[in-house]
This record gives sequence, C-alpha cells and structure tokens, in this order.
Amino acid sequence: MEFDPCPSLENCQFFNCLNLSGVANVLKNLYCKLRYKKCARYQRKQNGELVPEKLWPNGQIVGEK
Repeated sequence: MEFDPCPSLENCQFFNCLNLSGVANVLKNLYCKLRYKKCARYQRKQNGELVPEKLWPNGQIVGEK
C-alpha cells in the first residue's frame, strides 16, 4: 500500500525547528508519511486557522500541560 506524504512536509516549521532527530523521524513517519490528515498542524492549516509554531502533530503544544 502506498501513502502520499503531507503536501506541507517540506515547509513544515515544526520539523525545521525541532532539535530531536529521533523523535522527529518517528513523528514524520507516523503523521507526515502515513496519516497526515490526522496531524493537528495540517488540520488547522486546512481550516484557515493559525498554526502555533510549537504545536505538535498530536495536538499538544510544547510547554503546556
């Protein structure tokens, strides 16, 4: 089964700023290559909403509990 990668992958500010290469690769594979439509960043962008720089693909914002 082939998957289409996220159309925003190349320009995603989240991954360009992330300094955790192992974590970044896991998230890229899970969200960006396998199921990008589940990514909170992608969903917000598609809805015309602001995408916080620190918003993780799973919907959590770094530094918030």
